[in-house]
Amino acid sequence: MVDAAPFRAMRYDPAVAGDPAATSAPAYDELERFAYARHRAASPYTVLELLAPGSDADTLAAYRNAGRAFERWRRTGVLVDDSAPAYYRYEEHELRAGVPAVQAGLLAAVAVGDDDVLTSEHVDERRVADRLARLAAVPADLSPVFAVYAVAPPALRAVLQRPPPERPLAAFTDEADIDHRVWALRDPDDIATIREALASVRVVIADGHHRYAAAVALRRRDPRARRTLTYLVEAGTCGPQVLPVHRLVRGVPPDVEARLAADFTVTPAPADPAGLVAALAAEQGRAYGLRLPGGRAVVLTARDDATLRARLPEGRGAGWRDLDTAVLDHAVVPSLDSGALEYRSDPVAATAEVDVSRSDALFVVRPVPITTVFACADAGEPMPAKTTWFRPKPRAGLIMRPLEASSLTDAPGGSSAA
Repeated sequence: MVDAAPFRAMRYDPAVAGDPAATSAPAYDELERFAYARHRAASPYTVLELLAPGSDADTLAAYRNAGRAFERWRRTGVLVDDSAPAYYRYEEHELRAGVPAVQAGLLAAVAVGDDDVLTSEHVDERRVADRLARLAAVPADLSPVFAVYAVAPPALRAVLQRPPPERPLAAFTDEADIDHRVWALRDPDDIATIREALASVRVVIADGHHRYAAAVALRRRDPRARRTLTYLVEAGTCGPQVLPVHRLVRGVPPDVEARLAADFTVTPAPADPAGLVAALAAEQGRAYGLRLPGGRAVVLTARDDATLRARLPEGRGAGWRDLDTAVLDHAVVPSLDSGALEYRSDPVAATAEVDVSRSDALFVVRPVPITTVFACADAGEPMPAKTTWFRPKPRAGLIMRPLEASSLTDAPGGSSAA
């Protein structure tokens, strides 16, 4: 059962810090360098100042500076703590193919390491260590882990569908034209209803695997550090889109098509991203799109899928072995003797990168059904890193959670723990 508690949030005071659209930021992995620069310059109090990414050489110094900024902002009232514990209702309104859609979820402090919190992707231990270093310098959850569950209990759905009784704590439209709305739910009856309802579900982490792994590692070091800030959303009725993450391969050999022809039928395809995605979607079996320099694109259709899967690591289950990303990462890309493998969620921007290169290529993959995400998590076989991209994601720096013991109540009666 998921142990999801109310908590005392830490928030920017808009009277001091200004517009929450400027102080908060998109999930960090959605920020390419120019967007990052724009957000970093948008406000002197941007949450990116606390997240403090930097080069390998200056990361620790950047975190020390972030820690000093965090202490200063709390001391001067830029960041303030809410007076009482609450769950936070968080809605994201957008148009999906021209149709209005609302993703409605709850922010809660979730106990980490429980069997009912499942992971769906592998993590890089170096990135986990980096997040632990950030938590040591800035002791707060600045960006929530994003988790989904299959079906909401009726009582919980009723709370989320009920018209809010008051104005939201935060309301703004972001750079992607998504409307964000947040309300605090402090009524004791609502808190009891929500906690009991969430205790009956199993959740799967959709985004923030490294943040969650860092929280688990922190709990091992300090048993009092039991929880992490989590955004909990029903996967179906009001849930996210599950999109693919494509593979940008640096330095592919000039004869890349000839090499791939040994395993795939190579068919010319539209070079524009939308056309290539559509051509790939029309294929039935194992297939990938491939965008090459010079405006050339093809669809790769597997000649013998069993031959490709035979190259995968042993000891993996059937569900994992059937993933397009597993086959691509372990059976296809290694055969090219190419350079670095990088991940791209936006095929348009990634295509632009290919067009200015002389030797890079983009493998376009199809989305994974949400049922597959749950199946792999239930089987205890996390998918390859960056297999899925859930959107829309919650903003970093909108609702935060300090790690002090006083920031969390473990029970409505008031006992507390970090």
